[in-house]
Amino acid sequence: MNSPVEMEKKFQVHGEGLKHFLKSKNFVSSKVIVDEYLDTPDGLFYQDGIFIRVRNGKSLDFKFNPNHLGAKGVNEHIVCHEYNVALPFDVSSCHVFETLQKMIQIKCPNPYTYDEFLKVNNLQTLLILNKNRTTYGDDIFIISVDEFADFGVFLELEVKNNNMSQETFLQKVEEATKDLTVKAFNSGYIELRLRQINEPLYLKGKYLIDLDMAV
Repeated sequence: MNSPVEMEKKFQVHGEGLKHFLKSKNFVSSKVIVDEYLDTPDGLFYQDGIFIRVRNGKSLDFKFNPNHLGAKGVNEHIVCHEYNVALPFDVSSCHVFETLQKMIQIKCPNPYTYDEFLKVNNLQTLLILNKNRTTYGDDIFIISVDEFADFGVFLELEVKNNNMSQETFLQKVEEATKDLTVKAFNSGYIELRLRQINEPLYLKGKYLIDLDMAV
């Protein structure tokens, strides 16, 4: 299994500087991404900073920071672990659930099917997010520009070298964005949507938008 660690930083984009910033980057791809987020009826995984999603109907993804599980007051969403299971399920991916069960309250289905996975873990659709993602690259970052019809435009910088220290990563991010009109965004897109459609659950989340931290 490849290293599950990701280190990334998101920004909400304002102004016109992004086009100039991207001129020196290498275009990789442009695509529509549909993320279906899954959770218990009470949103228990979301509340502990565990995000379970189906991406474009092809991959079941689990994202969380193991150091934040059960913790309070950790509104910093830079490092996470991501584990993926291809859809439809194949027995070759059973080891992913074996790894996850050591960290979070997730059950491996038997029989090993997606429908049984939903059933044994009491999961249902929490929300669906659609975005246009354009990806670029340079020597340091995987650069994603995410465009939402109702949220605006976001820039995500993900480090290519996961052995880089978080301090160095943040320094590199600051250097890369110094000429951009952007605002750091510490939560995720799921929080933005929940804030619109289910504020009581949103406020129980681990990674709230900065202006809501005092609520």
